[in-house]
Amino acid sequence: MTAQTPQDQAQARSLWSAGWARFRKNRLAMTGAVIVVALYLAAILAPLIAPHDPIEHGEVPRMRYLSPGSAHPLGTDKFGRDVLSRIIYGSRISLTISFLAVAISVVLGSLVGAAAGYFGGIVDSVIMRFVDALMAIPRLFLLLTCIALFSRSVWLIILLLGATGWMATARLVRGQVLSLREQDFVKAAEALGAGGRRIVLRHLLPNTLTVVIVAATLRIGGIILTEAALSFLGLGVQPPTPSWGQMIFEGREVLLGAWWVSTFPGLAIVVTVIGYNLLGDGLRDAFDPKQFA
Repeated sequence: MTAQTPQDQAQARSLWSAGWARFRKNRLAMTGAVIVVALYLAAILAPLIAPHDPIEHGEVPRMRYLSPGSAHPLGTDKFGRDVLSRIIYGSRISLTISFLAVAISVVLGSLVGAAAGYFGGIVDSVIMRFVDALMAIPRLFLLLTCIALFSRSVWLIILLLGATGWMATARLVRGQVLSLREQDFVKAAEALGAGGRRIVLRHLLPNTLTVVIVAATLRIGGIILTEAALSFLGLGVQPPTPSWGQMIFEGREVLLGAWWVSTFPGLAIVVTVIGYNLLGDGLRDAFDPKQFA
């Protein structure tokens, strides 16, 4: 068994402190962080801040396709439902799906990549050839096939997005582990009799955490776009549950007459993706050793 020395612990804390100091000085990164935090607060506080019930139909002949005004700041859709309320509640779907899907892909990719990088040899060859084969399959095609075979649900979409997005993380972690496994702390753990599983879980994976967090943050925006594409194709979340992609799909036929139905959900997606990309870029610039080696 190995333990970190006080000097190692102090060095790790200083690296994290220096990274956060660099992050706070990056205005674009802080802007992205503010956007992301505001989105999650809006999703959590949706019942308190949404002005109307997102699935309640209005008086259709009178309230359908009302333009933005004081009663409905972002207008209404074809059923007289408030667009602003549906966007606020739709953030719950998009943010939850993206966060959980990325969490699944990060866990799977990190474990697979760490095993391939540490054990090497035939294990590495078999795992990476399998990863290459999966990466050769178009992701959207695979998602459409799986969703068509099973009943649609939020949990199925989360599982599929996570299960089809771990390969890039596996390659990233493998590369990090290949460089880490030759370092002294790994050799010392092996000399003291630590098993492969312990070395991977206690020594190698924690040292790849920074790179994985940065990569995961950058990929959340892509997951949101993929979920929106599935909803736009009618294969995402089942109506009447609001989803940004579904709202864009519903407004596609009235883009000229009722432009607000699709435009505002589209802007919500754009702002969210930009926020996550700014946050991810800032984390990379602050914590990726390659950026300040």
